Amino acid sequence: MLALVGRLLDALAEPWVEAEPVCAAETTPNWRQAWWRGLQAAMVSGGVHAVALALLAQFMLPSMQHEVPVLHFATVEREPPPPPPELNYVLAAPSEESRPTLLSALALSTAPDVANDAEILSVMRPTEPIAAVRVVEPLDNLQGFELDERIMRAGTVGEEVVHVEGAVDRLTYEIMVRLEEGRVLVVWLMDASLSLRAERAEVAQRLEKVYRELEELGGTRGDDLHSAVVSFGQQYQQLVRPTGDHASVVQAIRSVADDESGIENVFSAVTACVEAFKHQRVTERRQLMFIIWTDESGDDYARLEEAVDACRRGSIPVFVVGPSAMFSKELGTMPYQHVDGKTYWLPVCRGPDSIRQELIELPYWFEGPQYDSLHSGLGPFALTRLAAATGGAYFIKDHARDQVPFSLQTMRRYQPEYDSIPEYIHKVQKSPLRRAVLQAVELTRQRKLRGTPRLEFAPTGETYARELQEAQQTAAYNLFTLQQALAAFGPKGLEAHREREPSPRWRAWYDLTYGRLLAMNVRCNEYNWACAEMKGRGADFVDKKSNRWKFVPDPTVHCGSQYVKQANEAIRLLTRCVQENPGTPWALLAQRELEHPLGFVVQEAYVAPPPPPKQRPGNNAPPPRPNNEVRTEQPRMLPKPPPLPKL
Repeated sequence: MLALVGRLLDALAEPWVEAEPVCAAETTPNWRQAWWRGLQAAMVSGGVHAVALALLAQFMLPSMQHEVPVLHFATVEREPPPPPPELNYVLAAPSEESRPTLLSALALSTAPDVANDAEILSVMRPTEPIAAVRVVEPLDNLQGFELDERIMRAGTVGEEVVHVEGAVDRLTYEIMVRLEEGRVLVVWLMDASLSLRAERAEVAQRLEKVYRELEELGGTRGDDLHSAVVSFGQQYQQLVRPTGDHASVVQAIRSVADDESGIENVFSAVTACVEAFKHQRVTERRQLMFIIWTDESGDDYARLEEAVDACRRGSIPVFVVGPSAMFSKELGTMPYQHVDGKTYWLPVCRGPDSIRQELIELPYWFEGPQYDSLHSGLGPFALTRLAAATGGAYFIKDHARDQVPFSLQTMRRYQPEYDSIPEYIHKVQKSPLRRAVLQAVELTRQRKLRGTPRLEFAPTGETYARELQEAQQTAAYNLFTLQQALAAFGPKGLEAHREREPSPRWRAWYDLTYGRLLAMNVRCNEYNWACAEMKGRGADFVDKKSNRWKFVPDPTVHCGSQYVKQANEAIRLLTRCVQENPGTPWALLAQRELEHPLGFVVQEAYVAPPPPPKQRPGNNAPPPRPNNEVRTEQPRMLPKPPPLPKL
């Protein structure tokens, strides 16, 4: 072959080499021939090395060329949210504006008590890290075992997604695909928490059938398929070493001992498994495949990136069957039925769905849901990132009680960027919009805002000023934090940056966060104004004409033209959030804020006080108790809840 290449180069070079007479006395070639021969040798050597490197790459590079993972869910048809109210805020007529009395001026300048509040810290320090996903194309019809058709759909939510048998069947398909390429070791990492005890028994029962069907399909002939079982909680424990005895694998899953610590160090277990099964990957040339089965998001977030890197180096895909995450929060709850017959809701780690909390902690005023606990419809960030970054997949399996109202078909558009912490921070630092949103989130996390202030009063001329002053403390307390959070968005907002923001998730965060901050700022100032107005009425007016007050939301803004502008901008942002993000948590939370107008009007009434009781003649003092007995109320002991486990 090299000779042919040399002849070809000679033919190409012939026109460039001058013909010279051959002389018996001349044994040294001319300088042009020498130069060309050297060039030929260099080109041939370079070509040979390039071919050799290409051939080596075919064998030595990792074979982990999988598609980026995606969550599996099913579409849930739901009624669209009702349209938001069409409100346009206007400044009240001059006769309705607050009168510049001394009392109202003092009331409007009421200072919040912030002396003992925590210092506001940097917002760039992320909270616990959190994970990723992959869309799987529809599967071919498989013979020999039942594939849950709901798994095959591009997305499923809540209990519609995955029953235990459906999840196992989907994983069986992944095993069969890898068996076509060579020998496989499947490592089952089973969550040892008490809350998963019943589910582990279901997994074992279904897996027993799957292994039997794989044998019928010829997938377990010889030693092609080995399996191992690992349990994890606070500690990692290898229950079954790699074996072709599938009965022992099923039995080990069925008999995993409960870990009562309530701690789930899943990423530490993954990292340990990479090292523990290195022999099977390197010496036996087996493909490794990790399957994690859990109902929580894990506690050792600090080791997430270590686990990702270890699996990538070993070309090990990680598949996870786990719960849906909480919406931008870490803790959820899970019911636990005690031996006393009562059900207790215990805290569990189930999120968040993003690398850190991105939801502002701003309470809603007036009666209605607070939405403190929403399921996102996506997987927990850390586990999903582990699956996606390694070429695996995250399968959501929820109980019926955790049904998610948001379909993945909708939520897939709003998936977070499953980046590492440095990548996430870098993107935030480059974006004024993301920076402003997270600064507002951090401010409200460190200084909790207060909910609905007092709205009904039955004052007297002696008490009305004190009652109103106390009521204003809620608005004054909130205003201190609201003004700091709004400062991050600048005097006119960040609309230009929103137009350039590529992520629909972050555009929704901007509209919801900035809109709610503006709305609450208007509400607090309007409430403050209404209290100041009532303070200016005077004690005589209260005692004779008005002693029943009810503060009612109203579309008219009284406290100044700047708040009219803020009110209209808040409604515009929140309405846009609802219209552009239907069927998402952002639309639900924005719609809740739009349920009540931002101004206040006081409904007044007068109820004549009852006449004083008639005095009987003589001494009306109550008779003394015998022996100067003094009665004191005895404290009542509430029953203590029984000792509850950690799930």
